[in-house]
Amino acid sequence: MPVSRRSLLTGLAALAALPACGLDRAYAAALAAAAAALPPPVRLWLRREGTGEEVSAIVRTPDGYNARDLLMLSWLLRDVRDASAAVWIDPRLFELLASVQVAMSAVHGAVVPLIVTSGYRTPGHNAGIEGAARGSLHLAGRAVDLKAVGYAPDAVAVAGALCGRGGVGIYPSFCHLDIGQARVWAGGRKARPAGQPVPGTPITKPGEPA
Repeated sequence: MPVSRRSLLTGLAALAALPACGLDRAYAAALAAAAAALPPPVRLWLRREGTGEEVSAIVRTPDGYNARDLLMLSWLLRDVRDASAAVWIDPRLFELLASVQVAMSAVHGAVVPLIVTSGYRTPGHNAGIEGAARGSLHLAGRAVDLKAVGYAPDAVAVAGALCGRGGVGIYPSFCHLDIGQARVWAGGRKARPAGQPVPGTPITKPGEPA
């Protein structure tokens, strides 16, 4: 996915709209420069959380999309929580992920692995997720939740905002990217500090102090 001046400016606007999350602005500036200067990516390396599967694929060749590798990538993004149901994933989503990986890797100095936590979802699976949108783009193979080794979700979100023109969501442990309408949000609840009891948990009467 070539990063044009227009898409870069769109990404910068989305970046400005991202919720404040303590992001290193120097990193964001370096990422923007990398996204603007690098050639269009064609290769993508993904891992799948929970299964340990990996795919290193060529998304596009001079003759067009690489159907064989797109099939492998689409299978990697199957719904592993609902009988491994799978659909063809929109290749533009893989182009977005390839752009994100290339830009982040250029700033990092080595390939940054992208870990998929959720790809395609069946309607039944999506309906059982608290807070999931009824018309989620996960249902159409146009969205992915992911994280990058060694980086916080907001760092991935900035790369997504700069390299794409779709949705960017920041959650406590992952980033959501899609190829739908441009929008940004912060979702989910922060993890409860270790050892802090959950409200509503039954307790017994404490003993008398010694």
